[in-house]
Amino acid sequence: MKISQEQKAINRHAIIRAAVAVISEKNFKSSTMRQIAKAAGIGDATIYNYFATKDAILFAYYGDHMQGCIQALTEVADFHTFTLQEQLQTLFETGLEHYLADREFVEKTFHRVLLRGSRDWAQVKPVRTAFLAAVDDMLAAAVEVGEIPEPVFQELIGQFFMDAYIGVAHYWLADESEGFANTSVLIDQGLDLACAMLKAGIANKIFDITVFLFKNHVLNRLDRFVEPVRTMGKMKRQFMEGMDER
Repeated sequence: MKISQEQKAINRHAIIRAAVAVISEKNFKSSTMRQIAKAAGIGDATIYNYFATKDAILFAYYGDHMQGCIQALTEVADFHTFTLQEQLQTLFETGLEHYLADREFVEKTFHRVLLRGSRDWAQVKPVRTAFLAAVDDMLAAAVEVGEIPEPVFQELIGQFFMDAYIGVAHYWLADESEGFANTSVLIDQGLDLACAMLKAGIANKIFDITVFLFKNHVLNRLDRFVEPVRTMGKMKRQFMEGMDER
């Protein structure tokens, strides 16, 4: 029987929430697709119409989580008037707040999804793409109002904040301080330092110094390498001409 797109979305969400419940109670390895299907109230075979593996369910959870965070930012009153640091802090804190209800599940699965390197890049890409797009918008807005100079490595800066966000979330999962106070301090001080460096144009200055050194200490010395190569080429031609005469 054909079902509507709305029902498919409902079933998909039910499977993800069932996986959260089952994996939180057990662990990832001990949980099975059959158990998740049963908890979601769908058939054992039907679940495979939505997700081929347990890992696919995890990636869907984290993808939905990030999209939910970005959507929440659009609903923050006067978000566009925040400073860059305030916007980044709101993004980081919103991510952790959305994890809070599922903290046990996140603790058991976070490393499997976001700390596995390039092997699962295609599955993790939607999470990173959504985050990087949000950060790029924040950086562009900060440049437009003159809060920071235009970064020469904006894409790398976005990647830095993505990695910082993953690091903060990992720290939060182990944070036993009251109200996760230690994590709050880490976010405050970390973003304060990062934004101070952006305002000072540190990355741009490093780039300028690198270009200066390259021009004055590498390009100016190329002749030392080029001349021996030319000499060797000349000697080779003379040798070959001598061989031909014989």
